Amino acid sequence: MSYKGYLIFDLDDTILDFKKGEKDGLNKVFKNHVIQDVHFDQWLPTFKQVNNAIWRQIEQGASAKELLDTRFSKTYQEFRVEADGKLLEMEYRSYLDENFFVLKGAKEMLLHLKKQNFQVIAGTNGKSSTQRNRLKGTGLEMLFEDIVISDEIGYAKPHRKFFDILMDRNKGMQPQNTLMIGDSLHSDIQGAINAGISNVWFNPFRLKNDSGIIPDYEAHSFDEIVKRTQAIAFK
Repeated sequence: MSYKGYLIFDLDDTILDFKKGEKDGLNKVFKNHVIQDVHFDQWLPTFKQVNNAIWRQIEQGASAKELLDTRFSKTYQEFRVEADGKLLEMEYRSYLDENFFVLKGAKEMLLHLKKQNFQVIAGTNGKSSTQRNRLKGTGLEMLFEDIVISDEIGYAKPHRKFFDILMDRNKGMQPQNTLMIGDSLHSDIQGAINAGISNVWFNPFRLKNDSGIIPDYEAHSFDEIVKRTQAIAFK
């Protein structure tokens, strides 16, 4: 089958509402492992700071499994509390696996693009079991021609190898007929730049870009993503 073009979609906060599921899961973990005189609203920013630092290391090529098993223990250490990071990671992962929140309009957009004869592919960082369980639970799994997950291939965005492997798996895909769409400047957009692929930064909250990473295009809604795919002249 001849496709109009190939679209690589990030999942978290591009298709799936990761922020909503993340907060729900973290709230459950905290309620099960409370710290005296500390509220969730105090604990959460500390976790996010630790987590963001860990994901920056992963995006630079460090081992995801080893680092993710430390993010809760490091968070609790900030409050002078010892915690079993590996055990809490497993607990949190079980909540994430049941995060079936989809961003409003995402499914309709994917269906429309498939009808427009685009090949739609998921290209995401994260744990294999979590991402696949969520795609299956939301019913979105069948909308993607291929699902490429960093945990399964050993490389995370923005590493060039992530995109090399993805493109090798999808014959006919070339940098000139492919578009990367995602919400993360550091992983999605920088990764696409590393691979020589045109890209769209999905920025629904109109966040200021002070990263120094310049996307080819910016979209604030799913309608704008659809319009952008129609405007690009795939070769």
